[in-house]
Amino acid sequence: MKTMYSLILAFVMLSSCGSKSSSYDVGLAKEESAAITLSEPSPVSETVKFTPPLVSEESSGNNYSTTVTIKIPSKIKKTADLNITVDDYKKARVEIEKIVKSGNGYIGSENEQNSTYSITNDMVIRVVNKDFDVMVSKLLTVASNVNSKNISAEDVTAEFVDIQSRLKSKKEIEKRYVDILQKASKVSDILEIEEKIGEIREEIEAKEGELKLLSDQVDYSTINLNFHQEFEYTPTDRPGFFGRLGTAFGNGWSGFLSFVVGMVYAWPLWVIIGLISYFLVRFIKRKIKK
Repeated sequence: MKTMYSLILAFVMLSSCGSKSSSYDVGLAKEESAAITLSEPSPVSETVKFTPPLVSEESSGNNYSTTVTIKIPSKIKKTADLNITVDDYKKARVEIEKIVKSGNGYIGSENEQNSTYSITNDMVIRVVNKDFDVMVSKLLTVASNVNSKNISAEDVTAEFVDIQSRLKSKKEIEKRYVDILQKASKVSDILEIEEKIGEIREEIEAKEGELKLLSDQVDYSTINLNFHQEFEYTPTDRPGFFGRLGTAFGNGWSGFLSFVVGMVYAWPLWVIIGLISYFLVRFIKRKIKK
C-alpha cells in the first residue's frame, strides 16, 4: 500500500511541473510575438507643391495590422503665353513649324493678319507635357525680341480624382438600376426606372467628357504664340503749290469726263424728256391759236 501511495504522489508532482512549464512556454511565446513589428518600406517619391490624396488599404491578422499607402501621380496642366517680334515673318513661320513637328507637338489653330505696318500670327500649339519646357525654349530662339513671356502650371490632381470618384459612383448607381429593371414587372415601374437610367447616363457622359478634356489638357500642354514682323513706314513727300495745282486740274478734268460719260449713260432719259417737251410745246401753241 505504501508503494502505491508513493507512485500516486510522484505522478501528481510530475503533472504539476509539466503544466507550469507549458504555461511558461506559452507566456514566453506571447511576449516574443508581441515584440514582432511589421513595417512597410517608405515610398520614394518626388517632392511637389501639391500633396495628392492618399488611398489606404488596411489588413489585420490575429497579432498585427498594417497599412499600405498608394500615391496617386500628380496631374499638372501647363500653359505658356509668348509674344515675340521676328525679323522675317516667312522664315520665322517655316522655322516655327519645323520646331513644332520635331518636338512631339502640333499646331491647333492660327490666325494671320496683314496691315500696312505689320504682319501678325496668333498661333495655338499643343505639345506633349514632358517636352513643354524644351519647346518653349526653342520657340524663343526664333525671336529677334521677346515682348512678353508668361508660363503657368496648375495642379489638377484633386479635380481629376474627384471626377473619377463621381464617375465611379454614377456607374454603380446605374448598375443597380439596371438590376432592378430586370426584376421589375409593372409597366409604370419599368418606365420610371428607364427614365432614371437615362438621367444617370447623361450625367455619366458629362463626367466622362470633363475627364477626357482634363486628361487632354494634362497630356498636351498649350502654348499661345503671337509672333509678328513690323514694317518701316516711309512717308511720301508732300507736293508744293504748283504740284497741288496740277493735281487739282487733272482731278477736275477727270471729273468732267466722268460727268460726260454719265450723261451718255442716261441717254434714254434725255429721249423721254425731249419727247415730252415736243408734245407739250405743240399743245401750248394750239391753245394760243384758239
